[in-house]
Amino acid sequence: MKIAVCDDENLFVKKIYQYLWEQHDCAVECFTSPSELLEKYRAGERYDVLFLDIIMESLNGIELAKKIREYDGRALIVFLTVALEYAPAGYEVDAFRYLLKPVTEKDIIDTMRAIREKFAVSRILRIRTPECELLVHTEELHYIEADNKDCILYYMGDTITVHESLSELENQLSETHFFRVHRKYLVNLARVREFDDKKLTLDCGRTLPLSRRRSAEFCSMLNKYIEGDLNK
Repeated sequence: MKIAVCDDENLFVKKIYQYLWEQHDCAVECFTSPSELLEKYRAGERYDVLFLDIIMESLNGIELAKKIREYDGRALIVFLTVALEYAPAGYEVDAFRYLLKPVTEKDIIDTMRAIREKFAVSRILRIRTPECELLVHTEELHYIEADNKDCILYYMGDTITVHESLSELENQLSETHFFRVHRKYLVNLARVREFDDKKLTLDCGRTLPLSRRRSAEFCSMLNKYIEGDLNK
């Protein structure tokens, strides 16, 4: 698990690092400047968990989180703060938790336990390429498109082409919130923003065809997802 800690108080950063160092499956990187962490993201670096101080001089934690969300919608964000008055703003960046300063070792242990439980139920799609095996978190996927004998995965503003059939990927995702809306498209139901009986539009702005014979089942599956009856 890759963790980044960002706080402009060096002593506090060292304290959090010490607490996290006890977590044996964690690789922790510390920053005392929001701009340094943001540069890491711009360079392509990604983290599983972010511990961000809210009150920093150059850029507060909420604004930093908003900029990070432009690159990464998956990372769990834990805000560090002396007061909870900023909590409502955290909904804008899907904050996972708030920790009140001074943060104790028990706070970190409890938070890491909750994070591991969160990751334990997260579904991962295993994709084999000639170079390596990729692990793609399903919540990052928008949709998958069949392209002859290959498939194109669209996720977080990027794409991956894999030498697998749409049926093979559909089988891997059979117990998740994905639905085959057309012979060429497998869609993440969590990304659907609007639809009618012929097409649907995702939150990335892409409009895809909806097969007439799949329309009724699509509506049923979408309702189950909304009501929480499908695995997330």
